[in-house]
Amino acid sequence: MPSVAAWLLARPYNAVFAIAITTLMPGLATVSGAILVLLVAQQDIRKALLTVALAGLLLIVVAVLSGTSPVRVIVGLGLSWLPVLGLAWVLRSTRSLTLTLQLSVLLVLIGTCTFFVFVSDPVGFWQEAIASTPLLQELRLSEWQAAVGASAEQFSGMMTTISAIGVWFGLIVVVLLGYWLFQQLPDKSQVFGRFSDLNFGRVVALLLAITSVAGFAFNVIWIQSIAFILFAVFWVQGAAMMHWLRATGVIPVIVLSAFYILMIMSLVIVDLGYIFPAVAVIGYTDAWFRYRDRVTKQQ
Repeated sequence: MPSVAAWLLARPYNAVFAIAITTLMPGLATVSGAILVLLVAQQDIRKALLTVALAGLLLIVVAVLSGTSPVRVIVGLGLSWLPVLGLAWVLRSTRSLTLTLQLSVLLVLIGTCTFFVFVSDPVGFWQEAIASTPLLQELRLSEWQAAVGASAEQFSGMMTTISAIGVWFGLIVVVLLGYWLFQQLPDKSQVFGRFSDLNFGRVVALLLAITSVAGFAFNVIWIQSIAFILFAVFWVQGAAMMHWLRATGVIPVIVLSAFYILMIMSLVIVDLGYIFPAVAVIGYTDAWFRYRDRVTKQQ
C-alpha cells in the first residue's frame, strides 16, 4: 500500500487539494504546512512552488465565493506559509535537520528582538490585543496577572515570550511532521539526519547562560524574554533524547507515548508543571556534556 507521502506526490492535484482542504479545516493547519515541507524537500523547487501557488489560488477562489476578503486570505497564507517554505528550503539546501532547527531558533530570536525594537509600547500593544481577541478574553489574563502580582511591563514581556515560543513550537512541529512524511518515501529514511540526534550545541547553550544572568541581574524585559525562549528550545533537545532512548531500545514506545501525554497534562495540571523545565534542563546539560555521544562510545 503506498504511503500518504507517495499519494500526495503521485499527481499534482492530490497535493493541491490536500493543502487547500487541511488549510480550511480547523486544527489541520499543521498538516497543510507539513505537506509544504514534503513538496519542497522532495520535488524540484519550481514544481513545488507551483503546486503551492495553485493551492493558494484555490483558497482565494473559495474565499471570494464565501464573501471573505481575498486580501485577508493572501496575507494570512503569506504569514503562515512563507516561514514554513523558508525552513523547508533550508532543510533541502543544507540536508541537515539539526541546522534547520538551529536556524529556526535564530529566526525566532530575531523576530522577538524586532518586536521590542519597533513596538514602542508593548504594554499598550498587548492590552489592545487582549481586548480585541475573544480567545484571549476568555483566558482572563488580567486575573492571572493580578494573581501572580506581575507588573504591566512584566506581563507584556510574558505575553511576548509565550507568543514567540508558541510560534516557534508550531514551526518545529510542522517541519518535523513534514520530514516524517518525507521519510515515508522509498530510500528517504534519515536523509537529512535523525531527530533523535538533535543537538542545538554549546553556542546556543552559552547564549542561554549569558542572557539568563544578564536578564535577571539588570532586570531587562527583552533579555529575559530571550532567555526564556532559549530555555524552552532545550525542551526539544530533551524530547530528542527520549526518541534516542527509544531508537536504541532502552525504552519501549509506550514510555515515549507516556512522556508526551505527561507533557500535555503538565500544561493544565499545576502539580505536573515541573516536568517541562526538568526536560529542558536535561536537554540543556546534554548540549554541554553530550550524553548520547558518551553512551555510544562506551557501547
